[in-house]
Amino acid sequence: MSAEGMLAAMSIEASTSSAVFLAFVEQVLQPGAVVVMDNLSAHKRADILAAFEAAGIRVRFLPRYSPDLSPIEPGWAELKGILRAKEARTVDALNQELGPALNTITATDAKAWFKLCGYPNLN
Repeated sequence: MSAEGMLAAMSIEASTSSAVFLAFVEQVLQPGAVVVMDNLSAHKRADILAAFEAAGIRVRFLPRYSPDLSPIEPGWAELKGILRAKEARTVDALNQELGPALNTITATDAKAWFKLCGYPNLN
């Protein structure tokens, strides 16, 4: 998520592993981005940090135990609410509804969530 809204997403039929996260970094994220993320050990693997660097993506880690500082948390809550309302409870239904649901999250939403989490004004 950025101040422009949801920009990058990937859906898989499994739990997110380090290999899946590495694929997301290498294949989905755009060069020049700044990624703010929690301190999950899988996020800190040397190969993943190297992939960020190779793609020109800057990484900032949140303080430990601080989901209140992550604007993606209210974003995911909104997205899950939309998918629940659409009753996307199968893989096929989820895959069909995910793109349209992501597109409903606007720059106005994202900026409000950044502000809620204490980030400076993003104009």
